Amino acid sequence: MIRQNLFALVKATITPTRKLIYIYKNQIMKGIRGTGSFSALVLDDEKSGRDMAEYFLKEYASDLFGYVYLVNSIESAQKVLASNSIDVAFIDIELKGEKGLDLSKHLNPETLIVVISAYPEYALQAIKINVVDYLLKPILASDFELMIHKLRERMLIEEPIENPVLTYENKEIQGSMVVREGGLNIIVALKDVQFIEAAGAYSKIVTANKNYIVSKTLKALLPLLPDNFTRIHRSYIVPQSTISSFKGNTVWLSNGKQIALSKTGRKQLQQQYGYF
Repeated sequence: MIRQNLFALVKATITPTRKLIYIYKNQIMKGIRGTGSFSALVLDDEKSGRDMAEYFLKEYASDLFGYVYLVNSIESAQKVLASNSIDVAFIDIELKGEKGLDLSKHLNPETLIVVISAYPEYALQAIKINVVDYLLKPILASDFELMIHKLRERMLIEEPIENPVLTYENKEIQGSMVVREGGLNIIVALKDVQFIEAAGAYSKIVTANKNYIVSKTLKALLPLLPDNFTRIHRSYIVPQSTISSFKGNTVWLSNGKQIALSKTGRKQLQQQYGYF
């Protein structure tokens, strides 16, 4: 049995389409790798409920969560909590022989809770533990999207924006970038961009006043930017006008911020600025 469990663990770990899948006997705990920096736990004793939550999280929040653990009991949830920090817990209420809300006693006070249940009568209990939202099964896409928006607000995460449209003449810094946000076309002056940071499958455009999340990777963005924008690290693109100095593996920007510099990025800066 032990050898079979080990084989299942190793085999799942190397599965190319679903990374980092952990199976603990019959507890059905799966750690699904996403692109975000937060972790979530889904507690539901029915496989159909876990699959439904997994689908919606992949569809609408893959940029938000790096790991999503699917569990079928409070006991298995406690095993996850023992060795992992959970930012958001999605909890079904009516479990076999137990109530999902009892998990709240074992959660970190900072963990956000979302109830996903077929029973509306537990809403008052849910309010008492300050849940972010109470979704009724079967889940409606519109309700799930609204809930994710609430989570982003509570976690202070910017909403992803549609692909940016860049408009400039002769690739010079006085141009502008148009990003679509909430149905509006927001004009962002390129001279206001301090740097652009990788955010999984997205990129975060940082200005002095606001950050914008766009659904393009740094690799896809770079060819669209003026020549004075340089990729100095796998995680950063910067306009040369914002660079104050650089040394070793660090770049200092004119606003005082320090960001990482790779060997390749340092060579590029030395070639572009000249090295004396």
